[in-house]
Amino acid sequence: MSSISHFRKSANEKNVEDFMADISQWEKKFYQFSEEITFFKTLVTSDVFDNKMPNLYEKLQEYYNQIIDIKEEKTNLQEAIHNHKNDLAGMMECEDISCESFYHSQHHKLTGRIEKHFSKLRELKLNLIRFSTPLLKKVE
Repeated sequence: MSSISHFRKSANEKNVEDFMADISQWEKKFYQFSEEITFFKTLVTSDVFDNKMPNLYEKLQEYYNQIIDIKEEKTNLQEAIHNHKNDLAGMMECEDISCESFYHSQHHKLTGRIEKHFSKLRELKLNLIRFSTPLLKKVE
C-alpha cells in the first residue's frame, strides 16, 4: 500500500509563484517588443517614405525620439523587474501581514508601471503605422 503525502504550500510560496509567473510574462513581452522597436527604429531612419508631406523629417525625428524614450524606459523597467525578482526571496521570510503587504504593494506598483509602458508602446506603434502607411514609396 502506497502512502500519498500531501504537500501544501504556504500563502507566501503561492504568492511568490504568482509573482514569478507575472515576471515571466513581462520578460516574454519585453523580448517580443524589443524586436518590434528595432523594426520601427529602422523604419523611421530609412529612406522608404515619399517625401511629399511637409515637415516629414521633423515628424520622423519626433517618432525616433519617442522610440528612444521607450527603449530607455524599457531598460529601466527591466532593471526594476530584475531587482523585484531578487527581492521576492525576502517574501518567503515574512512572518506578518505587514511584511507580506509590502511585497504585494511593490508588485502592484511595478505592474502598473509595466502596463503603462506597454500601453504607451502599443499607442506609439499604432500611431506610427497610421502615419507611415500612406507615405511609403510605391514600387512601380
